[in-house]
Amino acid sequence: MPGLAPALERVVSEACADLGFRLLLRTIKAYGVQVSEARCEAFMALGERFGYSEYWSTNASA
Repeated sequence: MPGLAPALERVVSEACADLGFRLLLRTIKAYGVQVSEARCEAFMALGERFGYSEYWSTNASA
């Protein structure tokens, strides 16, 4: 999706990192992007830093 990465970077830097992360996860889910186990673990670790439960992070990136 052209322009997605710059748009997410702007959200993270100019608005809210938490919102940017949630938008990234929703985009991954909406487009059916395959996520490696290592990347999923990294997303879950980042989600923990934002205070997300393991259930939310797992379902959002699944």
